[in-house]
Amino acid sequence: METITTTISLDSFQLDALTEESRRRRMSLDELIAYLVKRYVEETLPAPTAEDRNFMSIVGLGSSGRTDVSKNHDRYLGEAIAHEHLR
Repeated sequence: METITTTISLDSFQLDALTEESRRRRMSLDELIAYLVKRYVEETLPAPTAEDRNFMSIVGLGSSGRTDVSKNHDRYLGEAIAHEHLR
């Protein structure tokens, strides 16, 4: 999964506590914060349901590999209708 850089604001107590914990675990502050956020999300947010996964399976279903569909959609639609009509 792609990681995205972000900025967070911590008070000095939070920063000191996290810095100390990252030293204790021998990991970078970034790694510790990412780990804690991941754990929080896994423990508090519901896991995707089978319905969610099925819904997401349609993403990219109609991918043709063409890069000009938004520009030439009428032509492609006409070709598809003509092809179906000739069946």
